[in-house]
Amino acid sequence: MSKQGDEFDDFEALLAESARVAADFDAADSDDYAESIQPDLVERNALRRVKGFSTQLQDISEAEYRELQLEKVVLVGVWTEGSSTMAENSLAELKALAETAGSEVMEGLIQHRDKPDPATYIGSGKVVELRQVVVATGADTVICDGELSPSQLRQLEEKVKVKVIDRTALILDIFAQHAKSKEGKAQVELAQISYLLPRLRGWGESLSRQVGGRAAGGAGIGG
Repeated sequence: MSKQGDEFDDFEALLAESARVAADFDAADSDDYAESIQPDLVERNALRRVKGFSTQLQDISEAEYRELQLEKVVLVGVWTEGSSTMAENSLAELKALAETAGSEVMEGLIQHRDKPDPATYIGSGKVVELRQVVVATGADTVICDGELSPSQLRQLEEKVKVKVIDRTALILDIFAQHAKSKEGKAQVELAQISYLLPRLRGWGESLSRQVGGRAAGGAGIGG
């Protein structure tokens, strides 16, 4: 088997391990997350913390080392269908992926909505709560449990004041970390380009609209 094949086999094993972590999370905490199938409106829209998502470090010297090396992240997901357990399992898998990528998970949050907010993924009021969690935990990155549009990424970053990435970008980052051969690295780079191109187009279209609006108003770029 080629080195490239070995690398991707290893990554499949990584995803399998993340699924196992999610299953263990479900078995350990299912009683804690039992909810009514029809939550009231306030509960439905609440941005609630997911129990057990703060990474616990026992050894002080290890904690100091990790603090220097790892990004501190807050995970956030939108629960649109299925049970709360399914939503929490998905976020547990995202946690396993984030830790594999070298991140320290500070908090995990889920909002129950009919669909993700088209502007900021979570509701605008909940973005304020997310910003408070980011400040309180000292996080420098938010990872969303879904695939966000360029506009959603940009607007959410502007609101929470830290870097925002989505699940796909996280997985591509793990691929990049584990690729060793030239062929493997080339395939990862192609995947990253395929992911980034439509987002770059989105940023370009947004910039063009802004420039066009300024030109129509008689002001140039930066005016």
